[in-house]
Amino acid sequence: MAERRMFARSIVGSSRFLSLSPGARLLYYDLGMAADDDGCVEALAVLRMTEASPDALDELTQMDFLTPLLPGEVYYIRDWSRNNFIRPDRYHAGLYKSMLSFT
Repeated sequence: MAERRMFARSIVGSSRFLSLSPGARLLYYDLGMAADDDGCVEALAVLRMTEASPDALDELTQMDFLTPLLPGEVYYIRDWSRNNFIRPDRYHAGLYKSMLSFT
């Protein structure tokens, strides 16, 4: 996993993102920081580390910021490619890459 992550202003500054609850917005950042190079993240671990509400995770899913790969466990950050560009020489395939048939 990379040490640096970015968040596109076009995503986090959008009215769609800003209409989320503060807890859901903060969780989005935490999930983005914990995601692998494919944009997949084990949400349960992040929820426990941050003590975030499962309702915030549901809110992100309902607003199409996340796609469940294994509901309640592993999610894909839908705007991952807009937020992060990873050079091919720095890319490391994640554990859940095989589940990303839609990207």
